[in-house]
Amino acid sequence: MTAIALLNIGSEILVGRTVNTNATTMSRILREAGYHVETTIVCHDTRDEILGWLDSLFEQHDVVLMTGGLGPTKDDITKKVLQERFGGEMEIHAPTLAQIESYLSRRGRPLLERNRQQALVPTSCEVLMNYYGSAPGMAFQDGSKAAISMPGVPFEMEHLLREQALPWLKRHFPILPMHTRIIRTAGIPESRIAERMEELEPNFPPELQIAYLPSYDGTKIELRLKGESHNAQFIEATIGQAQSQIADMFQKYTYALEDKTPDQLLAEYLKSTDTTMATAESCTGGAIAARMTEHSGISSVFKGGIVAYMRSIKESVLQVAPATIDTHGIVSEAVALEMARGAQKLLDSDFAVATTGIAEAAPGASAPDEITQVWIGYADRKKEAAIHVKLFRERQQNIKVATNAAILFALRQLTTPKE
Repeated sequence: MTAIALLNIGSEILVGRTVNTNATTMSRILREAGYHVETTIVCHDTRDEILGWLDSLFEQHDVVLMTGGLGPTKDDITKKVLQERFGGEMEIHAPTLAQIESYLSRRGRPLLERNRQQALVPTSCEVLMNYYGSAPGMAFQDGSKAAISMPGVPFEMEHLLREQALPWLKRHFPILPMHTRIIRTAGIPESRIAERMEELEPNFPPELQIAYLPSYDGTKIELRLKGESHNAQFIEATIGQAQSQIADMFQKYTYALEDKTPDQLLAEYLKSTDTTMATAESCTGGAIAARMTEHSGISSVFKGGIVAYMRSIKESVLQVAPATIDTHGIVSEAVALEMARGAQKLLDSDFAVATTGIAEAAPGASAPDEITQVWIGYADRKKEAAIHVKLFRERQQNIKVATNAAILFALRQLTTPKE
């Protein structure tokens, strides 16, 4: 098995100005490809730290994937340090220079000398083209060891890793085939899943690995079977049957047998059925609409959303009756339903989903977990439905949980067979 370490370079990470999302993204992409990350290190932008950690990681690992320090400013020294470590001369890489010129031209910006310097790379590396920015990736080999340097800008790093670094890695460090199956659940805690899984796990063969991956959008159960000697019949008899048994056990909570989020599944359903959607959001503040509009082609089915944060907007725009709020409270099933119906009618959509809740308890509240909550309303042209979800203490977490719950509730309303 190839031992991989991540070395994320950036003093801004260590002092808390930047969140190290690169480590999470890299680990996920590598795991999906069949590799295993054993170590993650964050270090300052200094020559001694970069060299020290690189040599230290090479002692225990086959590959070090690095991010950061490839920009045009003086504190970006990674390239010079790697030249010192692996040798070679610095020279202009013509394809990279052409890419930089094109990148800047499309944005109406001139080519500065600092930009041109980014096309300088050590002759000891294999250049990995970056089509989303100006800093190229670089792959270095030292005997049986390898280091791959990528820019620290998250979206540049992710594209370069998927499109350039990962194919390079597979050519030089082949992996055993990995067979995976997924069960995505929501509404049941990881501890309860693990407890009930004790009934099934003794019946599974030892080759089958099971991982539990909790997040705000539920718990993902991942089944893995590694090896190239397994035939299709053995694979289906082990991992396929295990997936079916687990999905049956958690039938009430399972919403997907593939690795897709609720918003991905909802977007695919809407586009495939030409079903139109609208949103009316209070405590989620437009997050549902934002999640849905991340998906390509959604403009054909997502009509729009209304952020009705204040009571007056709920009443004047969504036509929520003042008496409903006075009688039931602004965070209630009745208000959520009227918000959903108001959005569905106003935007003339096939259905609408609405949220009204309390994302954060007032300072000094004795039991904030009993206060934070959300009511989610759903309305289509024929029916209405609502669900109540208890939330947690932290505001941002609550917005994510409420957003995900609303999308999943809408998906289930649309796809659950009518009795």
